[in-house]
Amino acid sequence: MSLKGSEREFIFSLYLKEHKSLLEDVVGRGLTDLLLESYWQGYKLDLVGYDKVMGTPTVAELWLGTSDSYHQERLLSLIDALDEGAMLLYLALGFQVTHVRELEQQVGSSGKPIKLLLVRIKDEIMEPLEKLNSMHKLKIYGSLGLLGEVPNLLRVVKTIEHPLYKQLSPKPVPNSQEFDFTKRVDVNRYLLYRLREAVPNFLTLQREKHFVEDNATIILGGGRTGIQFYISARNRRNQAFVQLRFDESNTELFHLFAAKPWLLREKIDERIKAQDNTIGCYFKAFDTVEATVDELAQVFSRMIKHISYPLFDILQYENQMV
Repeated sequence: MSLKGSEREFIFSLYLKEHKSLLEDVVGRGLTDLLLESYWQGYKLDLVGYDKVMGTPTVAELWLGTSDSYHQERLLSLIDALDEGAMLLYLALGFQVTHVRELEQQVGSSGKPIKLLLVRIKDEIMEPLEKLNSMHKLKIYGSLGLLGEVPNLLRVVKTIEHPLYKQLSPKPVPNSQEFDFTKRVDVNRYLLYRLREAVPNFLTLQREKHFVEDNATIILGGGRTGIQFYISARNRRNQAFVQLRFDESNTELFHLFAAKPWLLREKIDERIKAQDNTIGCYFKAFDTVEATVDELAQVFSRMIKHISYPLFDILQYENQMV
């Protein structure tokens, strides 16, 4: 879990998500597709997946430093809150002896089927991570391979297991890619899934979102406070849309992209409109969710290519000038 706005932990978590065999080697079991920054047991965790054989949760807390009081309290509280068997991974650059003893005591006295692995991250990961963290935000995903140049990246230094863990019985593995399109939550989940496939390098998409049934719109950060994407597969007027909204503090940036509307129509979509600090494409939702989402994914992908790439260049330049 990152602190003070750092993206390093998120970037490393994304690398582990895309190369989950590294974690499978650590736990010695196959894992389902991992979710980033997903809520589980009331906690927002770096990585959440399931054991493919046992169907039990496998969750990871990641910290690019030596174990500290903040992450220690999170782990202790999570263990206390658990209401089912689980494997917990605590990944860090090192572990204080007092923290290890405290975790041993907490697991041992919990009376819960828990297995906790303390996993040391190799220090050499920091240099390529810093390179990634300073990159153009839309180029990080394609450069994650830099982290693969560090050999023997993860090593289990301590296994803390409650005796009840070995008594767990297998249960069905949840499928995060099953969708019920009669529910708005699942429509949004599917939309996020397909957008992530279309534009994996737009890192905001890689984070899990919390959806509610009465909201048909996904909101994604556009690179700066006050710039956001709004995307819906079907609103109350049976309309689908992709919008990029700029608040008043970003009006100059809006006008920079809206100054040539014919170019937006040529590069992105003929239906695109630029008005009221918003660049958006609107159309009547198709008969099926799949067809509507296909169309949205194509439009969104072109908006990322022709608006977000130059926008991120501008923002990166501004940050360098500060």
